[in-house]
Amino acid sequence: MASRELSSDAFAFPCGDDGSSAALSPAVVVSVLASILERHIARNERALAAGSDREAAPGGDGGESAEATRRRVRAFDGGTELDMSLRAFLERFSRYAHVSPQVYVVAYAYLDRLRRGDAGVRVVRANAQRLLTAAILVASKFVEDRNYKNSYFAAVGGLSAAELSALELDFLFLMQFRLNV
Repeated sequence: MASRELSSDAFAFPCGDDGSSAALSPAVVVSVLASILERHIARNERALAAGSDREAAPGGDGGESAEATRRRVRAFDGGTELDMSLRAFLERFSRYAHVSPQVYVVAYAYLDRLRRGDAGVRVVRANAQRLLTAAILVASKFVEDRNYKNSYFAAVGGLSAAELSALELDFLFLMQFRLNV
């Protein structure tokens, strides 16, 4: 039941009836996304504290591909926790990366797919910075015609360029290169 709440919250904010994105200002999208992700992170951390690893075991067959998936998921866990709120982090992205509001919506859709898929990715404070930076980078490259270099996104996200490039590749494999939303 809770997973339906997250999905419906993300896709239920208003858009103009004429097809315009008047309600999709970056500030509104960042605010909604931060709120949804904060609740998602709190729920995941409570589940992990309670010892519920039911969803956390990626790739149920135990084969070579399952081990590769586990390695790719663990790549996002190597970072440090954000020293700012999630909202402040997303506002920083909005201020410096200048991506369209649609990029944030698509990035959330990617994170939601990873959560529901075989990878079993859980967004928690320890991996939020790396997952969000990679998701926004990939969404930006898929949605927008013009993009900043990886090194610029890495600087905005607080990562090194080499680290973000490796995370981008892991993210794409976890998504199985299915980026269309």
